[in-house]
Amino acid sequence: MKSYFKYFRIPFIIAAVITVISLPVYFSVKNSVMNAERNNSSWDNSVTLIDQADKMTDEEERDLGDRLEEIGNACQTDIIFIILDDPENAYLDSVRRLADSFSEDNHMGYDYPGGSAIVFIDNWSRGGDGGIHSWMSTTGNIRERISDDAATEMLNVLDELSDGDDPYYVYSKLANQIYRKGGKLRMPFSMGTVLIASLVISIIYIFLNWRSKLGDVTVNAETYLEGRKANFRVKTDTFSHKTVTKHKIERSSSGGGGGGGSHGGGGHSR
Repeated sequence: MKSYFKYFRIPFIIAAVITVISLPVYFSVKNSVMNAERNNSSWDNSVTLIDQADKMTDEEERDLGDRLEEIGNACQTDIIFIILDDPENAYLDSVRRLADSFSEDNHMGYDYPGGSAIVFIDNWSRGGDGGIHSWMSTTGNIRERISDDAATEMLNVLDELSDGDDPYYVYSKLANQIYRKGGKLRMPFSMGTVLIASLVISIIYIFLNWRSKLGDVTVNAETYLEGRKANFRVKTDTFSHKTVTKHKIERSSSGGGGGGGSHGGGGHSR
């Protein structure tokens, strides 16, 4: 038993040292992630609602605007809802471009201009296709928490609206969905990762140390004696020459998509 622990004491020490060193790093990173301060003076993040279409009362605008500011701080992302009645941009593509360009032109971003931001535009003007179109643009690290598919799915709540409705309650539902999805801040690594890394390094050490044992002496004075006569087993390599032929693999010149820029998000038509 003592020899067992003697053999494994170095891997145990390695794992312990890595864990002890990683703990303060982990909690330091966790604190910086979970309690990051806003670092962008180019955009006033208290501006969270523009009701150009005048679809809500003044009180509703104040309440929703305050709620969006709370959500933005909790999710560490700049956020704004823009309600329009704009016939010149009454198609989904144009609403998407408006949302993306608003974020860029106003240098939105919680961590830095161009960083984490959400711009939701709902244009009540019916286009030539007869639909009311909406888009939620996501930029920066908020895209890691709200995927494009999730953004599209979240906008399905707008189906509860019709032309004459007060949209306050539906917009509030959408805001709360953003909070539920976007408020789940994730650490770049977990304590489990630290422990696994320690275990892996220890296993590598054990494996390499075990492999080194293979170099120990494996013959003795009797190895090549049979009946007190020398017996050397001769081994030959039939293949004394080797020819290696190299073939170049041509890369396809057709291309494979890509692009897309830094914006994500999802759209909806009703």
